[in-house]
Amino acid sequence: MLQERQTSKAVEETLEPKPTGGRLEIESLQRELRSKEEQVRELIRDTLDAQEAERERICLEVHDGVAQTLASAFQYLQTLGTTSFEDTHAKQLLLKASTLVKQAIQESREVINSLRPATLRDLGLVATLSQEIRQIAQEIRWKVDFKADAIRLPEDVETGLYRIIREAITNARKHAHTKRLRISITLADDRVKVEVRDWGIGFNYNPRDISNRRGTGLISMRKRAESLWGTCHILSVPGQGTVISVEIPLNHYKGQNG
Repeated sequence: MLQERQTSKAVEETLEPKPTGGRLEIESLQRELRSKEEQVRELIRDTLDAQEAERERICLEVHDGVAQTLASAFQYLQTLGTTSFEDTHAKQLLLKASTLVKQAIQESREVINSLRPATLRDLGLVATLSQEIRQIAQEIRWKVDFKADAIRLPEDVETGLYRIIREAITNARKHAHTKRLRISITLADDRVKVEVRDWGIGFNYNPRDISNRRGTGLISMRKRAESLWGTCHILSVPGQGTVISVEIPLNHYKGQNG
């Protein structure tokens, strides 16, 4: 009986297909390719992290340096403005200087906010975008439909999606010639999905075209999504507008809170 089992097992092993040399080589190449892809993803992620760190440094320097100096100068000008002037021309120059300094303070605040929105870390992606989109809509009289689930995501994901969405808004503002924009953020099946759509003039999209600012911006969005193990698809039709769809899986961020 034992001999029969051994014989049967030997026959099964003989009949069982074994990987050929070509198959082993293909599997080895596939493993190597996956390893290289992960190395590229890590390199992109390190580069983006370095960019964010540099943004943070510049933000602090502007806030603690130029912005504070301008604020102090404005206070001196306001104090000087309370004194009486016999020279009307000097009074006008003082008022003009105060206006320019006040404008410079506002511009420095906008620079600080664009580098690193204070609300992004404290309140999250959805609250930050809601506030900024409302302001943009008022400034340029856009009709913006913003719908988002009330969620907090891992910090890397929120930062990446914030940069992608802001780039999409900037592109629409500069190139689309539209007055209508729709932005959605949804969470389902452990994946966050983002869509930014405009009803502008559209364009012929070439993923390899980096000859202009729009091209580099679109590539930046794709690379950011890929660094988060996600995807960024861009669909644009001349005369019909542009749709940017981003999908990020969250299974790589288990245990991380937003």
